[in-house]
Amino acid sequence: MSFQAPVLKQIPGIRHEFSRIGAAPPANLFFCSQAHTGEVVEASTTLPSGIIRGDAVFTRTGRPIAVITADCLPLLISSDDASWIAAVHAGWKGLHGGIIDNVLQHFATKGIAAHQLHVAFGPSIKPCCYEVSPEFVDTLAATQGHLWPQAQTPWSQERPTPQRPPEIAPPSPTRPDSLWFDLSRHALHLLHAAGIDDEQIEHCEHCTYCSSPTLASYRRRGHRGEEKSFQYSWIGRA
Repeated sequence: MSFQAPVLKQIPGIRHEFSRIGAAPPANLFFCSQAHTGEVVEASTTLPSGIIRGDAVFTRTGRPIAVITADCLPLLISSDDASWIAAVHAGWKGLHGGIIDNVLQHFATKGIAAHQLHVAFGPSIKPCCYEVSPEFVDTLAATQGHLWPQAQTPWSQERPTPQRPPEIAPPSPTRPDSLWFDLSRHALHLLHAAGIDDEQIEHCEHCTYCSSPTLASYRRRGHRGEEKSFQYSWIGRA
């Protein structure tokens, strides 16, 4: 079973899916050569996928668009009239590099304001399984710490409990000073700062590492020696 988000299902003319491993994508799907950047690409109606570098795809055509993930956060976005849509590959590097602001600026150039958007979060690694170092946190805090209150940092010293009962054991900590990073909360703070309210956002509780073996996880693959796998998160206009 793949995922759909009510916040997008309610928009006439939009089809979408957060897939599981092995799910067949729609025909003629367009995606970029992802490089953990803040780059946004307007989808081509003719070029094959995987040629143009970028980490978000933006379109008003009928060609479905996608991002590919295996722990990073996929975001699917639509205007409320379904005139423009976007798919975003939101790893920590892309979020740190401005991918959220860049995508919203593309909508703004088409006359679509932040309050007219609907955003669906797909499965990603959750803080129960996303171990990071103090140095990693220092890098984020130095440049983006002004975006969140002290009590709502997108990391914690205490390891959170999985949001869903795990089917796979979360990884053991590798160092005594580890912190636990919440990629979705990081994205949420950036969306809030850009003017998008909670009512416009649909969250996903599934952790790609521990919730299910049918979700791809780069970290789990490294820990357990699994075969390389990934999932598509795609959106299209009817």
